[in-house]
Amino acid sequence: MPIPPVFVLAMLLILLGTQLGYLVAPRAPRYLTRLGLSTLAVLIGEALGMAGVGARLALGELHPINDLALLAVFQWAGTRWTRREQAA
Repeated sequence: MPIPPVFVLAMLLILLGTQLGYLVAPRAPRYLTRLGLSTLAVLIGEALGMAGVGARLALGELHPINDLALLAVFQWAGTRWTRREQAA
């Protein structure tokens, strides 16, 4: 059974966002938390793209501008939240 290209692109985007977030702030939050945040960001970005919200740029069925914007916001928020918890 062939895998649609949009799933491969989405997986690569999730892994790339997770790795970049982990390289910028390696200790907070943990890698699996970052992976979950990246997955959630891409899923929400795609839902918004299908609803017509955000940038019109699309690579096939993937909306990379929405995904990358949400990915950056989620990774930043996750880092801020875990650092705040560690300081307390």
